[in-house]
Amino acid sequence: MPRQLVEEIDRRTYDPNVYYTSADANTRSFRAKKQKTNSKSNFRSVKRVNYSLADLEAKLYTQPDAQTSKQDMSIARGSTKYVLDRFSQQQIMQSKRRFMELNTENLGDMSEIPTLLSSSTGINRDKITSGTTTVSQGNSDGSSRSVRNKFEIPKGLNMTYRSTKPVKAKKKSSNRIVALRKVLSSRRLLHTYFDTLSQVDRSVILHNVYNKKYFKVLPLITTCSICGGYDSISSCVRCGDKVCSLKCYKLHNDARCVHN
Repeated sequence: MPRQLVEEIDRRTYDPNVYYTSADANTRSFRAKKQKTNSKSNFRSVKRVNYSLADLEAKLYTQPDAQTSKQDMSIARGSTKYVLDRFSQQQIMQSKRRFMELNTENLGDMSEIPTLLSSSTGINRDKITSGTTTVSQGNSDGSSRSVRNKFEIPKGLNMTYRSTKPVKAKKKSSNRIVALRKVLSSRRLLHTYFDTLSQVDRSVILHNVYNKKYFKVLPLITTCSICGGYDSISSCVRCGDKVCSLKCYKLHNDARCVHN
């Protein structure tokens, strides 16, 4: 007879807090087992797991038996002996104080830690204070140590690594650059500067021009000082700048005219 994977629940003996694991036919053997029939319950081959909250709380908060408590005490004694053999008493106290300082939320309670540690261990408070250090003292010692061991590279040391890119030299500002910036930031046009130059300076500039053909042609074309147009060119009565329309003339009077 094939094994039943689904069993009918008896309402008289049904417990809502008790569940059974699934009976997987692929992983379990089909050996014949003796079934004990009873008027109240039947024998089940699967594991029963109790999920009752009351039973779980009872197991959690009830006192363990004597054998279990003896085993726990022996384990605790063994671990304590191992710690005492490996570390000194000062190191153990320093570790406990460090743990209590990290576990303290309010920094104002840091001064009460030696008192609490003394009451829990039975060691004198002065001995704990003198033999251990606080977190702030440890940080200050570490910072002072880092300052003492700081390594500084000499400024006159030349880097010989190929991967090190040489530092770009700073350009020194000269009077020539300052004068050029003044010229570029002013409102005057180029031909006005040529008019103020002497004959010697003008010949030097014209002699050093790379392409004289375009330089000779461009001054013959009169352009507007506002939009760059060359139709219907007229001059301003006050400053002499060229304008091509009434719109450019109004903009010239508002922003570009020197005599305004």
